[in-house]
Amino acid sequence: MKKRHTMLMVWTIFLTLALLPSMAFSWGSATHAYINDHLNKKPGLKKELNMNEIYGGMAPDIFNYIFKHPAYMGYLYYQTHNEFLKVWDEAKSRQKKALAYGFVSHNDVWGADFTAHHSGRTFGQDEGYIIAKAHLLKANLEQVPGYNMLQLPDDITLEICHTLVETGADILVKKMDGSIGQKMITSAILRNPKPLSALKKVYDKEFSDLLLEAYGKEFSEYAGISHREVAKLFTSADREFRKTIILYGQALMQDETIAIQLISEQMTELAKSYLAVYGITLPEGVDLTPLIKFAIEQSMEICADDFEKEIAATITFVNQQLTSHEISY
Repeated sequence: MKKRHTMLMVWTIFLTLALLPSMAFSWGSATHAYINDHLNKKPGLKKELNMNEIYGGMAPDIFNYIFKHPAYMGYLYYQTHNEFLKVWDEAKSRQKKALAYGFVSHNDVWGADFTAHHSGRTFGQDEGYIIAKAHLLKANLEQVPGYNMLQLPDDITLEICHTLVETGADILVKKMDGSIGQKMITSAILRNPKPLSALKKVYDKEFSDLLLEAYGKEFSEYAGISHREVAKLFTSADREFRKTIILYGQALMQDETIAIQLISEQMTELAKSYLAVYGITLPEGVDLTPLIKFAIEQSMEICADDFEKEIAATITFVNQQLTSHEISY
């Protein structure tokens, strides 16, 4: 039985590595936050419920960065982006419904990620807005000697371009809403109206418990680990994701030049972890930050003319989809 489980995990790691290039992160966190801030606009909706929606709208990407567990990434990505209604079905209180509403709105089947990943509203109708823009960025980067020296495979280059375009789009969101960074931070820290003394307990458990109820049993069987270990993994992922959102929000609160520099530095560390999953080690002394900064600025130029229209159209599309699928609270 142990040998069989080991072989299953080896195969799972192989399959996950094969899937990683297609695990595009679609819209960036700030863009999802902006979209959710404009969905479900009801008179008198409490601020804390809106914060729950914003955090829920970013949270399907919670497992995208668990590079220490590559065997789990593909499975959990699929669950959060395609089996999203499991979270909605488990949300019983209004607070959890608000989280789940945001979570569902993100989905890759008919939610916000659908327009980024499969069918753009104003550009990239046949492949998704972000993917279409990533091809344009890739063509630009291939003219840069410093990038070509890295000798990255085409599929890795395209995935990196995809992430860089998302980031450039997030900076454009900052132009549309200068308070988006603060909203992201607030959603990660104060998304539930509990006493301050209860914050640690609430934030360590509230959302991760919802994920555990939705995905825990099947994931435990899939991964061959105990329910307790699954709970520990989910809680840790939620905690680290919130830290990431807070740091990202803080960067977006700075002026544009500083924000781009800070985010470029953050992405340099992310790129190292991402490439390490593929066994790619950069030459010693290589600093990716200037190249990433250049690529983010290029992404902003590539998206500048139609991004605002695309996001407005995406908000309309997702509102219609949520209504037609009877997702409301």
